[in-house]
Amino acid sequence: MEGKNFIAIGKILFETPAFSWNIPHSHFIVNKTESGLYQATNLEFVLDACGEALRDSIKILAGLTSYHTMNIMFNGRGHDQFEEDVYTTAMETYWREYRKIECELSRTKKDIGHKLDRYYIEAVKELIDKNMQDIIYQKAKWKAHAILEQFNNIKSDAITIDIEYKNLEAA
Repeated sequence: MEGKNFIAIGKILFETPAFSWNIPHSHFIVNKTESGLYQATNLEFVLDACGEALRDSIKILAGLTSYHTMNIMFNGRGHDQFEEDVYTTAMETYWREYRKIECELSRTKKDIGHKLDRYYIEAVKELIDKNMQDIIYQKAKWKAHAILEQFNNIKSDAITIDIEYKNLEAA
């Protein structure tokens, strides 16, 4: 880890409502190089992306991760290949740094997982406006199953990807 200046960590999240399977979250860490470039590294798949700005390196990495992941699912061996990729210890020193940064960020409630949970809770609250509450109340009297179907109909059928990261320089 000599010469590494880790300044951010993050997660890439996939949503695949149109498929019968999920994609596991993947994690990344960003190194600010001596030349000023940002090098984002996916810890599960050992993918690297560089950019002149932090966001650029993360966006490029998210694209590479998306391509790699979909290639595994549609042209590779799917989840069996995921398991093999994550079972290796090749990135253990990077993981150690990731966990160290995550613990440091948790001191001030800036760690990754908790913020994502709050985003999901807020997103659900936004979906349930007054009209939706009335519909739920009426439907709940008769069939709980119908409520779940309504929520499923709200979801997009497309694959979506979301990214969260924390920049230590700003923390």
